[in-house]
Amino acid sequence: MHGVTLGKRMPQIKDDPARGAFDDVSAYERDADVGDLILADGDLFELPGAQGRLERLDFGNGMYLYRAELHVREDSYFNVKNALPPGWLSGSTNVMGKLEVESPDGKRHSQSPDAAMVMRVDPLGTRYFLPAGQVIRHVGVVTTLDPLRQRFGDMLPEAMAPFLSDRQDVVLIKPVPPSNRMRSIVSAMFSPHVTGLGHKFKLEGLSTLFLAELIDSYRALSEVDNVAPELTTFEKSAHDAAVSQITRNPGAAISVPQLAVDVGVSESRLNSLFKIETGKSCGEFIRSERMALAQELLMAGDMTVKQVAEKVGFNHVSNFSRSYRDWFGESPASALRWKDR
Repeated sequence: MHGVTLGKRMPQIKDDPARGAFDDVSAYERDADVGDLILADGDLFELPGAQGRLERLDFGNGMYLYRAELHVREDSYFNVKNALPPGWLSGSTNVMGKLEVESPDGKRHSQSPDAAMVMRVDPLGTRYFLPAGQVIRHVGVVTTLDPLRQRFGDMLPEAMAPFLSDRQDVVLIKPVPPSNRMRSIVSAMFSPHVTGLGHKFKLEGLSTLFLAELIDSYRALSEVDNVAPELTTFEKSAHDAAVSQITRNPGAAISVPQLAVDVGVSESRLNSLFKIETGKSCGEFIRSERMALAQELLMAGDMTVKQVAEKVGFNHVSNFSRSYRDWFGESPASALRWKDR
């Protein structure tokens, strides 16, 4: 999100550098009829249908971070204006929630915890759609091209060449399956540990790591697309059977070796099939399904944290809480409270 153009400006709020941008929403914000986005300089903007916070940080080196935490009560549409002139690269992902991006060429792109994006959109006219009834945690890291080239030197992957064009009318958005490492980096951006007077230094480091990880993942994905053969009918059937077994009951005691035996392939081949089809190893896919189910159950608010932990295959609540926080950037108890906000 590179500069929201829609919204009426509200009175300025005093900025406290020791206060995290994602502290609990104030009583004023909870009672507001419209969604509020708080930018890094403390200005309030209305966003129809959504309530929460948006922070924009300029690190002073050609790189910018956008963090958003939004409780979307009604379907929300808004246009985004590029704050930078043509010639930039952006990586973005959602830790929680789903949204759609409509680029100036009319194409629509979905973003979710399973689909990050690497993008460059020079012309104006990008539009975002946030479906109602969800919490969205979104991160976008933007860099201008010259600092990017300086950081990578001659090591920029060839797959990135279309994003580095000297043209000023580039519209390019590519999906990238987030790795577990990428998720951990982004989740850490919402952690209480990145608040306080030194939070900008911490977030700069995390932003650099995220963008580097995203570029590397896109490179790897491009190489797989170029060399990976199509799956045979048997391999496709084995992959689909494994996915079906996992999604039918993510909390079951599933081991990758046993799953490979069940579908008739080796463990290494099963992981390769998942990488080709989902961008994740089999183990990563199992974990993502468990975390998605855990979030769904917590948001419903009908089960305790302990019950949810057991439902998704954790024997110890402490291990579940640690995994959930690492995955979503908040504790399971915090997720339960979202239902009442």
